[in-house]
Amino acid sequence: MKKYVLALAIMANAAMAHAQSDERPESLSFEGAEWRIRANEAVVEAHLGRTALKLTGGRVWRDDIQFGDGVIEFDVAFEERIGFIGPMWRAERDNRFEELYLRSHLSGKPDAVQYTPVENGLSAWQIFSDANAAAAIDMKYGEWNRVKIVVQGDKADFYFNADTPQLHIPDLKTDIASGRVGLRASGPGGGFAYFSNVTFRPLDDDEAIAGEAKETPDTPSGLIAEWEVSSPFPEDKVSNSLKLSDANDDGLEWRKLSVETNGIANLARLSGNDDGADTVFVRMALRSDRKQMKELHFGYSDRVRIYLNGKRVYFGNAGWRVRDYRFLGTVGFFDSVGLDLKKGDNELLVAVSETFGGWAWAGAMEDQSGVQLSSD
Repeated sequence: MKKYVLALAIMANAAMAHAQSDERPESLSFEGAEWRIRANEAVVEAHLGRTALKLTGGRVWRDDIQFGDGVIEFDVAFEERIGFIGPMWRAERDNRFEELYLRSHLSGKPDAVQYTPVENGLSAWQIFSDANAAAAIDMKYGEWNRVKIVVQGDKADFYFNADTPQLHIPDLKTDIASGRVGLRASGPGGGFAYFSNVTFRPLDDDEAIAGEAKETPDTPSGLIAEWEVSSPFPEDKVSNSLKLSDANDDGLEWRKLSVETNGIANLARLSGNDDGADTVFVRMALRSDRKQMKELHFGYSDRVRIYLNGKRVYFGNAGWRVRDYRFLGTVGFFDSVGLDLKKGDNELLVAVSETFGGWAWAGAMEDQSGVQLSSD
């Protein structure tokens, strides 16, 4: 009996020691400031001749800063492996902010650096993927790289080991005037980077936006600029539905949502996809003066089911890598469907489901003759 009790005590002590070793600090001091940790690991250690912050698998936040217009500067070192590394700024909360990150495995590629807003915890890189949101840069591995971001109003310039901006962002999307700041390093297996000489400061008198917006394709003719969007629900509610009953939208709340400057609606502006509620309905009323066919051009992410008057007329999956390993799932007006309208009132109801990368819907009807569209 004594041996049994002793064994239990040893096991309990070992378990307690293990639990204590697994406890992670909530904050750390680095370069004279306190950083709140939301990462697998954040430690201060020597790297490449400097005292550096090693960040692994997550984010760290400066809660003592309200950053509006200003300059973000830091040195960063990393390996040539899949990683996503960069700053956040104007954070209203931990799940809503502006973000820019390096893809540390894509040096020299057109999307080596990426800007995206984060709304309700969802990144939108599949929605904002043009030359005003992504650019090619050449990275140095195993060395320090210098990053500078100038933020002024709704614009930002990104500099990387250079005196001229490699990426100009002409329209920051969240419309947050000021907020907290932070750093990110993530990727498969954790993903890590080293940061040093980190500063967040006001603009100097001689500093301003220097970049210019790149030309992008026009939005399609007949763009539908506003949609009515439901509250989220689990995808399995519609996953096998070829025909919807009136009960499918019972209890849902509806709000209007305008599209972004590229014609795409960022559905994450209204809600996240937490707790399995990963699907929303997007709807539009169409009143036709006769029985006729109309073509709807559309884009989406990640999965979509289109219903006209309760019957499913299209299903598609455009999620990241679902078609092949090079498929990114970026959103554009790449698809179309014929809508067989009856005379009188018709309802277009679209179920859009999201995993990650951008919760999106976009639609355009070039020929709207004889049809009245309404999001009411």
